[in-house]
Amino acid sequence: MEQLIRVKYCKDGPIKYISHLNLAQIFTRTLRRADIPVVISSGFNPHFRISFGPPLPLGISSTSEYIDIRLKEEMKHGELIDRLNRVLPGGLKIIKAKIIPLSSDSLVKVISRASYIITLRLKKGAVNLHSEDLTLNGGDLNRENLGAENFYREAKVLKEEIDKKIKGFLNQEEIVIEKQTKKGIKKINIRPAIINMSVKNCQGQILELNLWLNIGQEGNLNPRYVVKAWLSNSGYNFDIKQICRDGLYIKDREVIDN
Repeated sequence: MEQLIRVKYCKDGPIKYISHLNLAQIFTRTLRRADIPVVISSGFNPHFRISFGPPLPLGISSTSEYIDIRLKEEMKHGELIDRLNRVLPGGLKIIKAKIIPLSSDSLVKVISRASYIITLRLKKGAVNLHSEDLTLNGGDLNRENLGAENFYREAKVLKEEIDKKIKGFLNQEEIVIEKQTKKGIKKINIRPAIINMSVKNCQGQILELNLWLNIGQEGNLNPRYVVKAWLSNSGYNFDIKQICRDGLYIKDREVIDN
């Protein structure tokens, strides 16, 4: 009896720079090597019956990607995970798997939002995070210079200041960016795609942000555009160190939430 298994996996390291098409080829080869009984489509171009969630932009890592695999016969999801993890290349790892109804809609059709962790590093020599009580230059905000009590107080002040900058950014009716397309540079309003943004952590030269975006059939906005637009709006002088997609959601629930 056929079976549909929804698999959650992570993607990190150098493999985050491969394209979505190449990723599909890697999984096809991996499924063959692991001897997974995948259903093969009929017609002039037969292929494995697998489908992915929204593509991950190049250079972005993830702890929450998904693939649906249609099997010819029933298989315990624990066995599927073990077999795949033995042969997957470095940077790809299966985290969870769940049996879902054969009639389930595709991942691209049902996933409607994504969350990201944005890690920024203050540019060398920059002096641009400040409040009435604090100027952050490089590593000034640390326990050794301030002491534990002052450190947490100043970190809180700094977080509140950055949150104000974020709120002002999100209060704009339009956030227009320029995007290079095959037909040239195109101006796009990205504000409808942004759900929310907030400070996750702020310490030393590193600032971490949480970002939530609408994605799916209507579009898949690269979070870099949001970060660059916010940095330009706020006047802060950061480099993007890392972006990680840490959640994909069907409405308000993680695709596999247990």
